[in-house]
Amino acid sequence: MRERNIYKNIVFSIIIGWIIFFLYGKLQSYQKEQKTYEFSIQSASDLTQETAKELQKISGICSFAPVETVTVTIKLGEYAMETEVFGVDLQEFSGKWKEVSETFSLGNTPVLFLGTDSFQRFTDQTGSLPGKSQTEKWKKEYQQLNLKIQDETGLERNGIVCGILDEPRDLIFMDEMQMAETFEDTVHTRGGRMEIFGYQNARKAKELLEQAGFTVDMGKEKDFKEN
Repeated sequence: MRERNIYKNIVFSIIIGWIIFFLYGKLQSYQKEQKTYEFSIQSASDLTQETAKELQKISGICSFAPVETVTVTIKLGEYAMETEVFGVDLQEFSGKWKEVSETFSLGNTPVLFLGTDSFQRFTDQTGSLPGKSQTEKWKKEYQQLNLKIQDETGLERNGIVCGILDEPRDLIFMDEMQMAETFEDTVHTRGGRMEIFGYQNARKAKELLEQAGFTVDMGKEKDFKEN
């Protein structure tokens, strides 16, 4: 009986392993190219119609939804912070809630929804940050907080908090319709949400946008946020 060629079997197994590894990599690449990637972009200046037209030329773009913002100073007791507030459709908002009021009215008083980490951005007159016990108290008693909101013209309004977000953790939101009515003269459109089909298209879009001066946020995923 002939002795089996062990070395031949080992080489054959290695070749088969490499083929499987190669095909698996090709499959992963194919799957990544068949997905839609969602991310946000932000500019330092207002978007123009010309800029919006250029964005539509990006390879693989499925949609671009502009997002309105206002730059305000929010005062909470002896603390304050300058920040941007983002307008959203509350019916379609995909944020992850930590706490939210069961009922609230979108009248003349601005209603804000704060990411849980945004409380840590307040500072007092000396530039000191609030302690952990203070921020935790604010979060626990968010429905009783009385805010002062000053817009870019210096006009100050009373505001309230009606929800705390786990995600996004560091941003502040309000209803887009209420924002347009309340801050009519100071609303800006400097960015928005974009969807790109295909992994390579998304990578190229990110590179082009950053070269054009945009800040691009593709989420916390290793690659991109996938739909």
